[in-house]
Amino acid sequence: MNSVKILIVEDEQLVADDLRETLEHLGYIVPALVASGEEAITKAETLRPDLVLMDIRLEGKIDGIEASFAIQSRFNLPVVYLTANADRATLERAKASKPFGYIVKPFDERILATTIEIALARHQTELKVKEALMAAQNNQQLTESKSHAKSQQFYMAAHEFRNPLTTIRLSSEMLKTYGEQMSEQRKQNHLNRIVSATDSLTNLLENILTLGKAESGSFVFNPKLMNIVSFCEEIINSWRLSLKEQYEVKFLTNTTNFTANLDEQLIWHLLNNLLSNAVKYSPKGSKISLLLTCEESSVCFQVKDQGIGIPPEFQAKLFEPFQRANNAATIPGTGLGLAIVKRCVDLHKGTIYLDNTISQGTNFVVKLPLVNRD
Repeated sequence: MNSVKILIVEDEQLVADDLRETLEHLGYIVPALVASGEEAITKAETLRPDLVLMDIRLEGKIDGIEASFAIQSRFNLPVVYLTANADRATLERAKASKPFGYIVKPFDERILATTIEIALARHQTELKVKEALMAAQNNQQLTESKSHAKSQQFYMAAHEFRNPLTTIRLSSEMLKTYGEQMSEQRKQNHLNRIVSATDSLTNLLENILTLGKAESGSFVFNPKLMNIVSFCEEIINSWRLSLKEQYEVKFLTNTTNFTANLDEQLIWHLLNNLLSNAVKYSPKGSKISLLLTCEESSVCFQVKDQGIGIPPEFQAKLFEPFQRANNAATIPGTGLGLAIVKRCVDLHKGTIYLDNTISQGTNFVVKLPLVNRD
């Protein structure tokens, strides 16, 4: 018998009664029906349900979004929104509260059950992750600060997955429920959001796996002779094709041909992450440059942009995972790229530093020695 308790927060009595009847038919327990955000917070504290079904528009001084913020932060309970014809500003506020799902009115029993089960499963997964992190901290008290930092990294990684997953879920439900009524442009907008969110998930997963390999020692330094000039040209041409006319991408070098004993895979990660950051934090139409300087005993890469720059107070932790400057808060990103770059530089026993001017761009300078390695 299903013993999951679901609190219903809905100010339309007929809708609330219909929801209770449907949920009880599905085997859930409905301990209470409430009609306001204030009462929802009170009942969530006293009843401690497993999930809250929350209408966005409610009677009372606070709406469902404000109530959701309070419930999630104070009681760590998953909230699934009930929505109907919400305006764009309201939907943006709803997304910012990071709900565990959306159900569009009038609701479909199958979608209702699926959304609830996904939300419950996600919540249980997050709880297990947090429990595992806490256990790891308790078992490593002698290295508490390092353990805490690592635990925070794992938690932040799990947290970063939620936003694109929520976007995919919401757009999918909107297409499923209202697809036949939508214009082609609105359908395409939802499809574009799904594609963009999927790309974000793929990129995030690749970066986490790459960083995990680096930190576990799976990144093996494997240098071999390579034409570094041709290699850089191929990377720049690839970026030009993908960016089209959005940016002016330049490659400059002091030679036309230079063979160096470097790890090709690590150099690929290094340059692509630096170029990716340059694009991400620069305005469209600006210039992004890769400068290669080859000398007898070293090669030097410089990736320059005309972007927002990095404030001095954030530069000390620049190469730590998940660290991002405050002026980048509105720009999507995870703070993993530079951590990967630093691992690649360290394996080459090279150096990296930042030449930076706020609002005028950044210039990352990487210098790698050219010596035989045992």
